[in-house]
Order: sequence, then structure tokens, then C-alpha cells
Amino acid sequence: MELLHTIVMFVVAIGVLITVHEYGHFWVARRVGIKVLKFSVGFGPALLSRKGKDGVEYVLAALPLGGYVKMAGEVPGEEPELAPEEAHRAFNRKPVPHRMAVAAAGPIMNFIFAAAAFVAVYLIGVQGLVPQVGYVAPESPAAQAELRIGQEIETVGGKPVRSWNEAQVALMQAAMAREAVTLGVTDGGAGRETVLDLSGVGGENLQEDFLYQSVGLAPYQPVTVGQVEPGSPAAETGLQAGDRVVAVDGEPVASWHRFLTLVRGSPGEPLEIRVRRDGEERALSVVPAAVSGPGEEEVGQIGIRPEPLGEELQVTVRYGPLGALWEGVKKTGEMLWLTVEMLARMVTGSVSSDNLGGPIAIAQFAGQSAEAGLVPFLWFLGMISLSLGFLNLLPIPVLDGGHLLFQAIEGIRGRPLDEETMARWQQVGIMALLAIMVFAFYNDIQRLFQ
Repeated sequence: MELLHTIVMFVVAIGVLITVHEYGHFWVARRVGIKVLKFSVGFGPALLSRKGKDGVEYVLAALPLGGYVKMAGEVPGEEPELAPEEAHRAFNRKPVPHRMAVAAAGPIMNFIFAAAAFVAVYLIGVQGLVPQVGYVAPESPAAQAELRIGQEIETVGGKPVRSWNEAQVALMQAAMAREAVTLGVTDGGAGRETVLDLSGVGGENLQEDFLYQSVGLAPYQPVTVGQVEPGSPAAETGLQAGDRVVAVDGEPVASWHRFLTLVRGSPGEPLEIRVRRDGEERALSVVPAAVSGPGEEEVGQIGIRPEPLGEELQVTVRYGPLGALWEGVKKTGEMLWLTVEMLARMVTGSVSSDNLGGPIAIAQFAGQSAEAGLVPFLWFLGMISLSLGFLNLLPIPVLDGGHLLFQAIEGIRGRPLDEETMARWQQVGIMALLAIMVFAFYNDIQRLFQ
């Protein structure tokens, strides 16, 4: 059922975003007087087809992973089937600025959709963790900055952060630039500034686990037992619901992430766990069961679930209509710039290309975000819409950016490139796109086995 849910949400997400993209082309084409013949949601055989009063054939096709707009005179060398009085409505008869507007409209519509999704998110409210430190890895950049458990991060580079996620995005930008960043932190009511040097942080891992793996930080999430699975190592040891884990093998623990790492890294090996129960501390010894993890490795598991975090450790970032509009548009610009910067640094080699994700990663995120609720799924749609818009603007033939490039060349030369040259570059574009897709798919497979 989980796989089916993931597939369904992936299809929904891609279907929505591509339909939005193609509607951009459709809308602008009609506004500049181009004859649109067909607007199809999906590829393959038509499931539903209707011809509108405007003469456009609207199609819902069998394969929902795509869509297209067919315009008269769009294919080079193909004579449009138009009556003489409508010949001027052919795509290839329109001036270059009109054709460039049509090509750019799809990506622009994706950016508009992303902004709308972010605005909706800020209107509903984004839930997150308070940006409080729960773990500092020894000898890590975080330890060198003298960060401590319990401190709350208030600013990154002089900009306020309201949640752990906002702090993570800001620190990721600093890590990509390989620079030191000033953090404003509070500790017991007293505020101070400290410098976190990220110049030595590699660009190999800029994914969800970036702060833990590369910076040595994890959020404050007290490990309070919510449920104990009957017959599990935790049950046999005597762990009970309500127990607060305060240390593992002598290491203070105030982060669920760190606790999981310690347990998963000790399959079949005894761990001494100190818990606080009814105001008293007691020591328990538990041997995590060895279970199959990703790939062929074994990981430890003790059979507990955490108690939900208290409201004091959660934050909801919400705005009124005007505030949400501003924040949504601003977030669109910030995340678009982050995408551009990451791709540029992949090209130069300062950020690993292993961070590139493909269809499997998108499908996993689609399923997980939809399961988490409306706001995470809207956020996911906004991010993927941004990526789709940006990808289509790359100057690769067969993409919108390639069409814009050809049309710009035509505008400068005063005549279009010959059909043979365009066909040759189209083939190069297809090969480049396939290479990117294969590499992204390879990265997805690698992640599944890590």
C-alpha cells in the first residue's frame, strides 16, 4: 500500500505541475494570436476528448506523466494546415518576441505556481521545530564554534530564523559558498554571537541530513518513550512509556536523531541507557536487535516510538494575507537562487553532483510529504515546480531554454537557423537530457542502498 501511495502521489504531483507548465504556453499562445490545435494532459491514447468552441481539442490521455500544446506551424519545415485567411496565425509566422513569450511562459507559470503554493503554506501555517541545539558532534564545525546543547539559534548571517528548517537552509547556502557565518544564539536568556566556519565543509552531502553529517548539529528533541513494542529488546529491558532517555553509554542525549544513530549503529551490542522515571534516574542495559537496513547492512533496533514533542518545542510560522503574499514571493526568489547556485557549484565541482536527484527521489518525497499533510505536500509541489521551471530554462535544445536560444539567434541574425543545423542540435540536446536523467536515476539507486 505504501508503494501504491507513493506512485499515486508522484503521478498527481507531476501531472499537476506539467499541466500548469503547458497551460502557460497555451495561455500566451492564444493571447498573441497563435492557432492552438490541441491541449493534452498526458501522453498516449485519449481517454477523453472534446473540441471546444474555440476550435481547440482538449484531451485527457492515458499516460499522465506529461502533456503538450500543439500549435499550427510549430514544427520546423511542416506547413501548417490553415485556411489562407488564418495563415498569419501559424507559430512560425509570428514575430520572434511573440514566439519567445510562448516559450518562456511555461517556466514562468511554474514560478507563479510555486509562489502561490508558498503563499498558501504561509497562510495555513508552517509547523517546524524551535531552532534549539540538541546535539553537537565532537571536533565538528559546530563544536569549534562553541555551540552547546540547549542554545537557541536566533540569527544566521544577521537574518532571523524562526525554525530549524530555516536555519538549515541558511547554513546550506553558507556551506555552498564555503564561508564562515555569524550565528546569534541565546543561552539561558543571555544572547551572544559566534562564528561557524563552514569553509572546510564539503559539498558531498547537501541533503536532508546535511547539518548532522557535515556541520555536527541536530535539533533539540528530548527522547521520551511514547510506546514500547511488546517482545522487543526495549520491553525485555524494562523501558516504559514516559521514560526520558538522558544518556547512552555515558553520552548525554537530547536529540532523537542522535539517539537513533547510536541505536542503529549498535546491532547486537549492549548499550547502557540512563533514563529518568518518576524523578529518579536509573541505568538499563539493552541489546538492539540486528535487523536488515538499506542494502545488505544490519542496523540496531530496540522497538520504541517517541512521545510527541510538546508545544514549547514546536513553532508555527503563519502570516496574514499581505504578509503571506510577501513571504511566499520572497521564498520563491530565495529557493530559485539556491537552485541556481547549487547547479552552478555542481558544474564547477565545489558541490558534489551526487546531490542531483531523479524520479525515484521525487516519488519518495511526494509520498512522504503527502502522508505528512497538506502543508508539506504544498511545499513539495512548490519546490518541484521551481525546479521544473528552472530546468526548462536551461539552454538545451528540446527544452524551452533551447527554443529561446534559437529564437534569440534568429532575432540577432534576422533569419532562423537552417533545418539541418537545428535538427543536429536537437539530437545533441536529447543526448544531454538523457545523460542528466540517467545520472540522476543512478544517484537515486545509490541512495536506496546507502
